[in-house]
Amino acid sequence: RDASHRNHTGEMLRHVASRAVRQTRALHTSARAFAADAPAVSLDDTAEAWATVKAAVATEEGQRAIAQLQKTMGDIRDEVGRDAKPVAPIDWAALKAKSGFPAIVDQFKAGLEGVKYPAYDGNEVEETKATFKRLVAEAEKMVAEAAKREAEIDAELASIAEDKKKLATITMDEVFEKEPELKKEVDERIRNDQWF
Repeated sequence: RDASHRNHTGEMLRHVASRAVRQTRALHTSARAFAADAPAVSLDDTAEAWATVKAAVATEEGQRAIAQLQKTMGDIRDEVGRDAKPVAPIDWAALKAKSGFPAIVDQFKAGLEGVKYPAYDGNEVEETKATFKRLVAEAEKMVAEAAKREAEIDAELASIAEDKKKLATITMDEVFEKEPELKKEVDERIRNDQWF
């Protein structure tokens, strides 16, 4: 189970890291456009999401991996936020007047307006959603199995506690009633004259 957990954690970290690299490359060319279109996510929502993820991880190794992932995601968010801040529009008329070289300013304006930013067609969001959906489904399956096993263990513990109370007064008939296979084995040994 620990190996499976490490595999999931490693897979998640690899996925996030590769996504971050692809996003950083694309964002350097289209950061301003991204900032205008990006939906705002409050820090409260982010903190709540991380708290939920941390609560689901039981091992120290898993907690360290989640903390590292949270730090990496925070660093990426901060870097993208710095690069994606919108810039004030250029006042070309004022620049022409101040510079004294209106023809050069016109050339810069034409050059800037002629820049074609490449479209970013990455599908990291869909990949990440699919990966997390699969991981959540596996986690929910493990939770269901754990709850089932917990109920079985609770029943066994209750039975053991009950048997412990009766230990001084229990009869062999009561034992055989509870464990019919043991009765068959004892009867067989008596028939074959096996006393030890």
